[in-house]
Amino acid sequence: MDSDLKSFNITANELEILIELEQHKHGKTYEKLARELHATKDKVEELVKNLVAKDLVTDDNGTVISTESGKELCKKVGKHRVETDQTITQMLSKDETMGLVNVLKMRLWVWLMF
Repeated sequence: MDSDLKSFNITANELEILIELEQHKHGKTYEKLARELHATKDKVEELVKNLVAKDLVTDDNGTVISTESGKELCKKVGKHRVETDQTITQMLSKDETMGLVNVLKMRLWVWLMF
């Protein structure tokens, strides 16, 4: 995923912030983002600083707000992910697709356990 996101000049962590802001016109505070992303406030501040430099968010007195560029990038990444998923699943049989889904579920479960 990170290699795919490099073509968009964004990291997975930065994308998570954009996704969190997508439904909030008035933005979110650093504290709220940190809680929702299970990250430290310092880490969120670092990520927001990068996103501000890329003109994807603004920082309005401690409230992070997505810019039009940030919203547009989020849509592009979402569209790319759907197209990639369709390409992968079109190349697989139904059994192979179900096997892939099960492997991904297991990896997610293991990841959540640690």
